[in-house]
Amino acid sequence: MGDKRSPTRPKRQPKPSSDEGYWDCSVCTYKNTAEAFKCMMCDVRKGTSTREGGISSDCGKPPGL
Repeated sequence: MGDKRSPTRPKRQPKPSSDEGYWDCSVCTYKNTAEAFKCMMCDVRKGTSTREGGISSDCGKPPGL
């Protein structure tokens, strides 16, 4: 008998490297699903700008300064 090995099902195509279906948080850069209306890590709403006023100027400073 011929022992030809053929796949019984088609090989899966690798997922495209594009970020379709995701959005990056503009504050913490976490990659959220497209369905999320706010960041799963920092609760910032989708599309929130990081321009002045978006983040406290005290952020990152040691306490007491």
